[in-house]
Amino acid sequence: MLKKITSCVLCLLTLCSVCLGFAGCSSSDGNFPVTVGHTKISQKPEKVVVLSDNLADIVYYLGYSTQIAALSDSCTQEELTRYIGSVGSEDNPDAEKIIASGAKYVLTEKPLPEETAKTLKDNGLEVILHLVPTDEEMLKTLYLTLGKIFGGKTDGAQMGESSYNRLTKTLSQAESQVESATVVSFCYLYMNEAGILSSFPYNKTLPTQEGYFLNYLAATNVATNFTELKVDQDILKISNPDFIFYDDETVLNYLKDSSTLHNMSALKNSRTYMLPKESLSRQGNTMLSTQQFMLSKMFPGIVSPEATGESLQKLYGIELNKDMKYEEGSDDANVKIVQQRLVDLGYLKLTEGDSPTTYYGSMTAAAVKDFQSKNGLEATGIADFKTLEVLFNSTTLSANGTPYIPNSQGTAEAPTSAPSEPETKPSSSGSVTPSGYNITFTPDTVYKEGDESEDIRVIQQRLVDIRYISFDEGDSPTTYYGSGTKNSITMFQEDNGLEATGIADYKTLKALFDVE
Repeated sequence: MLKKITSCVLCLLTLCSVCLGFAGCSSSDGNFPVTVGHTKISQKPEKVVVLSDNLADIVYYLGYSTQIAALSDSCTQEELTRYIGSVGSEDNPDAEKIIASGAKYVLTEKPLPEETAKTLKDNGLEVILHLVPTDEEMLKTLYLTLGKIFGGKTDGAQMGESSYNRLTKTLSQAESQVESATVVSFCYLYMNEAGILSSFPYNKTLPTQEGYFLNYLAATNVATNFTELKVDQDILKISNPDFIFYDDETVLNYLKDSSTLHNMSALKNSRTYMLPKESLSRQGNTMLSTQQFMLSKMFPGIVSPEATGESLQKLYGIELNKDMKYEEGSDDANVKIVQQRLVDLGYLKLTEGDSPTTYYGSMTAAAVKDFQSKNGLEATGIADFKTLEVLFNSTTLSANGTPYIPNSQGTAEAPTSAPSEPETKPSSSGSVTPSGYNITFTPDTVYKEGDESEDIRVIQQRLVDIRYISFDEGDSPTTYYGSGTKNSITMFQEDNGLEATGIADYKTLKALFDVE
């Protein structure tokens, strides 16, 4: 069976690297050794432990996630935690678990306890401490540095630069689509550790990581009027933002109960949306999905499909219509699919061994109500057409603040009515035609860099579907087998126990299209 990519994005600024020295052989391709800051890296790191949520997100975006051996509990992205084990908290991880992971390096944004750091050092592990980027220059430096660490001084640096350019280009393009729209205002709110209402300004005195991201929304962040992270409630009341995004239910309840803030228009007009705080501090793939989510709420009907998202109906095997409505007591095959989507997004928790059913009970109603409340919908607990449209949209975020989109052939957890794995149609000649894709290959089929064929377009599309390759906005799969396709095939082969040649031979194609 096809093995899903399970790597996190290591996002690290090496302006403040603290390392011990990387032992090992030099590579023969000229990429290693490479010196980053005061650190000399002799060979490509094979296993890395990532303690920072942000670093994991960036490494995933860069495409180096296959080298992640373990994460901390701070890393909550479903696509990572489902397959990668934990070594405990980010502040005080379990040193023995880190050592047992087989990793040589530990990436973090926070200094480790002295005893933990010493234990790791005594066992030959390198701890790399990185600063948190709060502006474009710092973020670009981080991407370049990370690329060099994982890919070397030539290939890695190019990967870091191209990934950073792709990230900022995508953010800017989405932002530019709404610049001529009616000006709207917003504010992001959370409770700090002391239970005080706080936000994210972005100015010379408060250049926050989260505030930097909020600049990419073509909307007015009223928090820029604040002089500290603590919210000035009088200013917030006067600013009266059109939209409010908030960290969790505690914030929303606080606003509704506040004698000062309860009359804000965003509350009256149900323009409040839950967005976990960590979604704003991840500077890789999550940065794009979070921007899409926020733009789709503030500028519905104006932003492009890339920002408003796409329907996931086909991927889940459900067809929505305006007459749909499921409520407590309903019994329907579609209820099983609704439950599966709620499970995928983290709103419905099933007991181990249980699975979605066709019955819409009290647990489903409670999960739908929770989902509605956190997505700006009337919290009725009834899955009507409007609720289902939001539920099955690609920009809709999970309870942990990340999108969950199954691959084009469904997921292992998908309900039985969702699309199944591709069937094969073998012939006496040994040819294979995976269902759902317009391609047939035989034991003699081989595609390599420089080749051109219609089949290559299908191969690239399959790589897109399973997240091994992506295209810039406006681009799409082509008939040409270039270096990007070769690199994606190589990564896929490494992930699935195949010889990493970068050549799409018969064995690789069978694994790629997940056929026997």
